[in-house]
Amino acid sequence: MGTNLFTGFALALSGGGARGIVHAGFLQALDEDNLKPELISGASMGAIVGALYCAGVKPHDMLGAIKFPGFFSLASWIGLHGGLGSLTVLRQQLEHYIPEDSFESLQIPLIVSVTNLNTARNELISSGPLYDVVVASSSIPVVFVPVKIGDQYYVDGGLTMNLPLSCLKKPGRMVVGSNSNHIQEMERAFDSMKQVGERSMFIAVQNTVQPQLKDCHLLFDPPQARSFGTFDFEHAADIFEIGYQEGKKLIPKIKRQIKPE
Repeated sequence: MGTNLFTGFALALSGGGARGIVHAGFLQALDEDNLKPELISGASMGAIVGALYCAGVKPHDMLGAIKFPGFFSLASWIGLHGGLGSLTVLRQQLEHYIPEDSFESLQIPLIVSVTNLNTARNELISSGPLYDVVVASSSIPVVFVPVKIGDQYYVDGGLTMNLPLSCLKKPGRMVVGSNSNHIQEMERAFDSMKQVGERSMFIAVQNTVQPQLKDCHLLFDPPQARSFGTFDFEHAADIFEIGYQEGKKLIPKIKRQIKPE
């Protein structure tokens, strides 16, 4: 076993709304140890963090991209009239932080998980225009309008593949998963539509993760992130710190399995 070291690693980043900011903290810990993934995949918030990182945005600078007024509350996302909203603000942030609307322009290759409403299937996109694909991957069904790409309509990639691990497989490559959407049993009453809707989404999304785990060599799944809700963006700094501190604990395990140089 000791001689079968990996030559590098790839990183899958799950969706999970505000909880997905743990990925940025984890990336900060990796950066400080000069551990760079050779490929990143992501769904929903994982796609946002992944796109920013692959474009060269430093993890500690991501809070500036994510923690802005339009992200602070569900009400501001869906608009004053409470109807179906769009992620126009997110697209504007991507345009501001990522110079080119192209997967090919990224410094690190990126694969984004999206759900095709027309075909009812998951798609993994890694080429062509970038912004609309990331926005589509983040478009929570019912809360946000679908994104039209070509002649098809797309929504949240987490709905069909929330932790895209299998697409990262390659001989000699270590596959690391960062999961921010872990679900656990809850002893509580569900007495509001918001609670029922969010819990139901968690269940559906988590069921897409299990088949992918067979291809995961190492899973980062900080339990502290589970106490935050999908739209708890006001706690972005705290969630980032959880990812950073827990990520630092995982660094030795990664380094032990990767060949030096």
